[in-house]
Amino acid sequence: MAFKKSNMYSTPNLDASLGLIFRLNILWAKVDNHSEAGDYDGWNVLLDRIYCNLLYREDIIIEEDKDKNILSVVLCQDDERIYKFLTTNIFKAKATYFKTPFANIQKKTIMKSRWYRAVMLKDIWMRKYMQKLKLYLKEVEHTPGSSLFGGG
Repeated sequence: MAFKKSNMYSTPNLDASLGLIFRLNILWAKVDNHSEAGDYDGWNVLLDRIYCNLLYREDIIIEEDKDKNILSVVLCQDDERIYKFLTTNIFKAKATYFKTPFANIQKKTIMKSRWYRAVMLKDIWMRKYMQKLKLYLKEVEHTPGSSLFGGG
């Protein structure tokens, strides 16, 4: 019996998409592990890795001087502004937490909570960003039970 080579395994666009989905799934699984363990730095680094994977299609603006020396490289998108804002808030919250003396337990706890919320907000935004790119969960209106009655 002869087997035909399936196009599914040789289409570069499909291969790239599947590779991206696999990488993102692996990274998100690790995100949950770090967030549940209270490892805010590890959680944040993984969110950064996910963000890098999502930007592979985005344009980059390269600013050069008259001699073609590169002066700056900037991502060209509005979402980059949000990402930078969220990341800056995380570093500010972390710095404030570490500057707070251990003797002041109540304030230290509040600062740790602010750090946690800053990372959590970045996590939530990242999931919404993936949804915007149509790379996150597909939401459906029907339920398995509705298919019994022809609702699909």
